[in-house]
Amino acid sequence: MGAPRPHEALAVLRALEDLASADPFNVRGVLATLLTLDGALCARSGAAVLFCDEAAAGVEGARSLGTLPEALKAEVEKAVASSACSLAEFDLDEDEALFGPGGLAGKAGVWLEPVTGELRESLRSAREALLRGEGLVAELSLTGEEAGRRRHFPSDHPAVKSCYGEGAPELEEEAGRDGVRRIFRLPLIPMGKAILLGSGEDVRRLAELLDRLGFAVTVADHRPGRLHGPGWDRARWRLIEGGWDAARAEARPDADTYVAVMTHSHSADGRALKGALQSPARYVGLVGPVGRAAKLLSELKEKGIEPRPGVFSAPAGLEVGAQTPEETALAVAAEVLALRFGRRGGRPARLRPAGSSPAQRKGGVKVPGLVLAAGRGRRFGANPKLLADIDGQPVLRHVVEAALASRLDPVIVVLGSSAEAGLRALEGLEDPRLRVVFNPSWKSGKASSFEVGLREAPMDAPGVVALLGDMPRVKPWLIERVLAEFELSGRLCFPTVPGAEGPVKGHPTAYPRELFGEVRQLVGDDTAMAAARRHWSEAVKVPLEDSSTQADIDTAQDLELLKVQPEQGRLL
Repeated sequence: MGAPRPHEALAVLRALEDLASADPFNVRGVLATLLTLDGALCARSGAAVLFCDEAAAGVEGARSLGTLPEALKAEVEKAVASSACSLAEFDLDEDEALFGPGGLAGKAGVWLEPVTGELRESLRSAREALLRGEGLVAELSLTGEEAGRRRHFPSDHPAVKSCYGEGAPELEEEAGRDGVRRIFRLPLIPMGKAILLGSGEDVRRLAELLDRLGFAVTVADHRPGRLHGPGWDRARWRLIEGGWDAARAEARPDADTYVAVMTHSHSADGRALKGALQSPARYVGLVGPVGRAAKLLSELKEKGIEPRPGVFSAPAGLEVGAQTPEETALAVAAEVLALRFGRRGGRPARLRPAGSSPAQRKGGVKVPGLVLAAGRGRRFGANPKLLADIDGQPVLRHVVEAALASRLDPVIVVLGSSAEAGLRALEGLEDPRLRVVFNPSWKSGKASSFEVGLREAPMDAPGVVALLGDMPRVKPWLIERVLAEFELSGRLCFPTVPGAEGPVKGHPTAYPRELFGEVRQLVGDDTAMAAARRHWSEAVKVPLEDSSTQADIDTAQDLELLKVQPEQGRLL
């Protein structure tokens, strides 16, 4: 169970500021926070909404009292009249989207805080901290001596460090002098920083989207006067007349920074990429033609600058067929959001890829990855297909780098027939999670490689995620999606792609520990498909719109076909 999205909290804070602007009419308001549903924390615990009287009905993000269920309306009016915080309980209907998109039903426990100058100032400070990239935890005292008190703690404060580290709200009870004290804590985790290089309409649209999602936005362009005029929001974005160095000095990129290079100038893009790729940024996207991206990367490689695995995206953005500035901005924002939350769409995930902030990572047992690369590849020809070049790298290296860009730990590569070629393909990879093992029985098929890999898996691993070494288009977001669904369900999990007769199983595949014994009994190359057939009904499927991540290489013709197929928004 994760906390509400960071931008939801920011939206409430903006609504409070707008409400303050309407205060000449002495507008009354109450901040309502959903705590529990049927007495327990739920998926939307911590979601907040501003309730106000009719005089502020036009405030974006606020709801007028007249639209509330009668039971809740009475409680809100009572809180306003008394100017005191209170806990309200009422029956929430699943069609009533008070605290999000709806779908919640039951006895709701809601904390009501009358809007005061003190509350506004407290939340304004929280908003500024989030936009500086500083995480914090809101603590609400529900009962006891300090009932009604709201406090905000920095993320590393001993009292809230565990809550922030889990990235989920918590409801605690503590014994006090006057009885049991109930406390609700809500982690407020910043979205991160966004640095946009350029000044076109696509940049402005992207700045708007990322700002609304809660990112701290910096826009920089070295060309004088480009960031002046209507549409450039100096009140909410940091606008800089300068290139990467100026943007870096102001924004101070870190591991939770997302960079989009969009100057549409070869030389300016090159300078920006050079700096961005040497920064600790989590994501660097380049908007523009594939040919220019390849040329820029080649030029940077000559200077000894290469992207870290899973960081660089070109052309930037998820594949939505973008052509207009608005569509380009939407595609890039979607890719950034997917990487920020460790998956491509789906319900919110508390877990993120390796390298993410501790607040978004879940402590405890890790899930290993198995890269099966022991087969002979007879149909490919005389040369080892593991070393076959695609996009300037060996086939196997693409797969392993994608696995290392995810949270899989360790990443176990099983070699066999072409072991020497496999080792050459992995030269230079120094990630401590990487382990390479040899399967002497590789001739008997993938099942034997699976068995060898399982011997290297930690004894307490709840399962493994298996990948095929000849699928160079597999992406970190897909691995993360399968991993996240496995962590949520504990069941067999795999992607599916559309087929002539219905969904077809894809890769990678997450196997729970309880299936290890069954898989060990399989023979030949039938491991994944046999398990899928036996457990299709209870397996968790991740539906994909197309098979672009599923291309494997069996023959030299497969390789040549893959080289000429266009691929949008790919993480290199």
